[in-house]
Amino acid sequence: MQGFSQAADNNKAPILKGLSQWLPSNAHVLELGSGAGQHAIFLAAALKGISWQPTERKEKLGILKENIANYGTGNILPPVALDLSQNRWPKKNADCVYCANVIHIIRPTLGESLITGAARTLAQGGLLALYGPFKYEGQFTTLSNCNFDHWLKTQDPRSGIRNFEWVCKLAKNHDLSLAEDRPMPANNRLLIFRR
Repeated sequence: MQGFSQAADNNKAPILKGLSQWLPSNAHVLELGSGAGQHAIFLAAALKGISWQPTERKEKLGILKENIANYGTGNILPPVALDLSQNRWPKKNADCVYCANVIHIIRPTLGESLITGAARTLAQGGLLALYGPFKYEGQFTTLSNCNFDHWLKTQDPRSGIRNFEWVCKLAKNHDLSLAEDRPMPANNRLLIFRR
């Protein structure tokens, strides 16, 4: 598989366990920032009744399309371009907007676009699922997350682990209420919001 990420491979099974407890069996899932498609390929194969729409920025779409073509199942839709700075989303009335390991690598304005766009795209009762590390009341939960945040900021000073409260406030401002804050391996969380 092109663009393979060990981190994405490590966390896919716990994410499946968390999502499978929330998603209806025939859900339409819109994934933001699909990367090489590892989660799309694994999760769609495990959740056979759902349809999975992977997305990625235009410049990264080639690898994603190739991996889906080579390894994907029939319930994965053709990948499409989605750039959070453009604010043009491919589908309305999604049952779930899923986004793993993105909100901490993008600048805050794009994090706001992510949540705003998800709220507009979700069907009533739909879910926003955010996976990654978060701070609580401005504090890192572990030293490793603090070190990771420092590394992120060396890549882009506008990136960094986001405050849980900031995410929840943005979500609430767009009629998304927190349904679960699930602890995950490697000091990550799975946040589930419902519209």
